[in-house]
Amino acid sequence: MAHVMPDLFKIDVAGHAVSHARSEMVARGKVIATDEPPERGGTDLYATPLETMLSSFLGCTNVIANFVAGSMKMDVRDMQFDVCGHFDTRGVFGKAEIGTPFPVIELRVVLDTDANDEQIAKLAKTVGEKCPVSVLLRRAGCEIQENWVRK
Repeated sequence: MAHVMPDLFKIDVAGHAVSHARSEMVARGKVIATDEPPERGGTDLYATPLETMLSSFLGCTNVIANFVAGSMKMDVRDMQFDVCGHFDTRGVFGKAEIGTPFPVIELRVVLDTDANDEQIAKLAKTVGEKCPVSVLLRRAGCEIQENWVRK
């Protein structure tokens, strides 16, 4: 049975600073932690906030791609993906006014599917338009360079 989503709902996350480099958040009773590597004063126990943001992009891509593939009657047996964010540190360190901290984000998705190239291209386009994280990144000025291929 399909779950019916309301048109608008709240997503609550609460958190606190464990140190200047480490944060712990709680969402739906699940703990999410971020940290920095030692060279930035952290303990390197968890992914950084930026790595977590990019991981969220991959997680959201997975969920939306599977949803869209289902509506397209497309059989996706497996999906592997990776992302590389090109981080412009000049804005953080006050060296320059920049439009976006991630001018380029590279997304690679490898699908185990019988779908043809045209169907995969339609899937990629639709996911880019529907994935909330993708939409936020694009509207923030990130150029997302995508490569969706068949395994």
